[in-house]
Amino acid sequence: MTETVLYPTTLARQALAMRFGLPYDNAMQDWEWEAANADDFDQYLAAYTLAMPSDQRFSLMEMLMQSVEDSPDESVFNNRWARIRSLLKNHSALHAQTIAYWACSDEVDVEQAFRVSRPMRELLRLNTFGGNPQ
Repeated sequence: MTETVLYPTTLARQALAMRFGLPYDNAMQDWEWEAANADDFDQYLAAYTLAMPSDQRFSLMEMLMQSVEDSPDESVFNNRWARIRSLLKNHSALHAQTIAYWACSDEVDVEQAFRVSRPMRELLRLNTFGGNPQ
């Protein structure tokens, strides 16, 4: 059974920073989003498939999501989304908070939300992970 992680941990962030050679500072409140580099998506995805603690996997998914969001064009965006969609679905207990955050279900106009909010809302609708996106 997958452990539910409710927030990023310092140890997970430090481990991922070391693994990927990324800067880390305790003052970086949104480290996953600040440190993620969309060009490193494939590296992050490959690492996600390796054995690691749940807190690292939680933060790594946030980095993957930011990389999808920062995709340079729609073709790359769609390809990346397709590659992480099943990970979100298969690890929904671990990533429930991530799914809810990126879906932006409270935002009525999805065009005012993240690029990934539309497909994330569809994932919510199809799999009923919680919430009732419009």
